[in-house]
Amino acid sequence: MKHCKPSFLGLIIFICIALCLPKLSAVTDQKIHASRRTAIVEAVQKVQPSVASIHVVHTEPVYYRYRDPFRDFFFPFSQRNSPLYKGYRDRISGGSGLIVTEDGLVLTNDHVIGGSGSRIPPKIEVSLTDGRTLSAEYVSSDFTIDLAVLKVEADELPVAHLGNSGDILVGEWVIAIGNPFDLGPTVSAGVVSALDRDFTEPQGDYYYREMIQTDASINPGNSGGPLANASGEVIGINSFIYTGNDYNIGSIGIGFAIPINYARRFLDEVATHGQVRRPWTGILELQNLTSRLADYLDLTDADGALVTSVAANSPAYKAELARGDVIVRINGGYIKSAEEASGIISNLRVGDLCNLDIFQNGRHRTISFSLEEYPEPKSRWD
Repeated sequence: MKHCKPSFLGLIIFICIALCLPKLSAVTDQKIHASRRTAIVEAVQKVQPSVASIHVVHTEPVYYRYRDPFRDFFFPFSQRNSPLYKGYRDRISGGSGLIVTEDGLVLTNDHVIGGSGSRIPPKIEVSLTDGRTLSAEYVSSDFTIDLAVLKVEADELPVAHLGNSGDILVGEWVIAIGNPFDLGPTVSAGVVSALDRDFTEPQGDYYYREMIQTDASINPGNSGGPLANASGEVIGINSFIYTGNDYNIGSIGIGFAIPINYARRFLDEVATHGQVRRPWTGILELQNLTSRLADYLDLTDADGALVTSVAANSPAYKAELARGDVIVRINGGYIKSAEEASGIISNLRVGDLCNLDIFQNGRHRTISFSLEEYPEPKSRWD
């Protein structure tokens, strides 16, 4: 039996392969490592340091009855007539926020810091991703579109880069960052599902218009946090989710964010005037039309908003808007209901021009007026 001796060439090839294997392995590892650093990872690293967790302690009044054990034992029903005593209790709520200026302005949703029936200002704390916890002072709110701004005192604050919500693509990647269920900084990714979602009826106390819809997971606690694109630019403020009914509180992939251009305008107003000036039109009450009422007014359909009350000497009054007029268009957009008209008007600012196409005394006409500042504006806790 003959034994095959390895050829000299085969030996050389074997040695070369043995020497190259570590280098090939290192190159493969580098490629894998590079593939992990996606655009989303880099965007999160840009935005997350400027995201804050917000904790709010509301001191609320509570009334209770004095209970006497001896009296309760012998006269169990007498406690119904015992006197009421006033006390206080703390209610804790929270959400997320975004540092938008180097001097410590933190943008969030109004409903994150609001919702207390007490006239006592809440205690607000802001926790940063670097471990710092800071006391925050309430500055101002836009009570209509659900935005608020807080102020913290600190050095070397990471500031978010605000993008342009007028340049968003349906289907592009987005990242929601916040503090859902108070778990701590949390990231979720998805796409822009739709743009310009209008809610004709108020959601709670707020009118949401031109909202960004996303399937990135948004849950309670995400409110006030940023929605960022793959470039690390904040394009929206996460505000609420659609759950399908009143009993589900988790995300089902339908979340909504306020466009960042709305927030820019809000921040500009605060920077210029120290607060959001309450706009004043003088239109006190609007009513939906019915088919019978539309026939009576000789209208072709029941779309529009019927004016039922206008304040004297107000901008709308001076423009000759009167009770019984029907608003059919506002700034070029057709109106279907009183709720839709109220939502559009409430998003206007002091100084904005309001053009109304109305049906008045049997004929169509157009009137215009500029919004003025509401007489004697009051702060939330005045």
